[in-house]
Amino acid sequence: MTEIATETLIADGIPTRVSVVGRGEPLLMFSPGGFDATLEKWSELGVYKKINIMSYLADRFTCILFDRRECGASGGRLEVLDFTGMARHGRSVMERLGYESAHVIGGCLGCAPAAEFSRLYPAMARSLNLVWPVGGARYRMRNFGRFATHLGWVTEHGKDALIERALSSDVGFAKDSTLGPWGGSLRVDAGLLDSLNACDETDYARLVQASYRSMFDCDSAPGPSPEQLMEIKARVGIVPGDDESHARSAAHFVRECVSHAMFLDLPTGAQTSDTVFTFFDDLYLS
Repeated sequence: MTEIATETLIADGIPTRVSVVGRGEPLLMFSPGGFDATLEKWSELGVYKKINIMSYLADRFTCILFDRRECGASGGRLEVLDFTGMARHGRSVMERLGYESAHVIGGCLGCAPAAEFSRLYPAMARSLNLVWPVGGARYRMRNFGRFATHLGWVTEHGKDALIERALSSDVGFAKDSTLGPWGGSLRVDAGLLDSLNACDETDYARLVQASYRSMFDCDSAPGPSPEQLMEIKARVGIVPGDDESHARSAAHFVRECVSHAMFLDLPTGAQTSDTVFTFFDDLYLS
């Protein structure tokens, strides 16, 4: 998977790194990894690597993998960041590849735009699979700290220094909080760089603050509100995590709101290839 062939296409106006692997019905995959949500994370990160999730998915689906906007080798747009925009970006990726509908899976923070996609575009979502949804009070607090660090750095050093720092770095917001949510993409998206150069620092600070509030406004699971989650009619599966980023309470919150969802009620230590893939069989073959 690390040797995967990729291409860049324009999705929702954003240069986007995409790969398609496997066979079968299409599966739109919202990558895990927080603010470093690259397509490789499905093979290289945490539980996804532990259970070798791609061995299951690529054998059964045409997997549509992509670096989420503002992550990896994908570009971005200087606007309030929210899960609606991320879902729209995923829809555009799918449509650019010629698919009218797909199964949908999200991992980690990718669960939020995956759920939003299923809510916004019900006719396009054949099923929804949420693996280790993020959430919980500690997760919200840590993200508040990440955004606060960025704003504090920009206030002290200025926007021009931010651009210089971002262009000379080889990491993004996930590994260097001073860079902010657009920092990593400045190196791959000339249009985004032009937008940031033209943006007033006060307006930029407002965008950062509004983005944090739009994404991390609760101590449960970020993404659609309870009432919006209740609108989802597709088949839903939930595989819960259990750590400071993926509080088990977040998965239970989603389960409470999506009453028809299937839930893998096992501790994370018992989540093996056998148990998770059997759960997936029940979800996809039901």
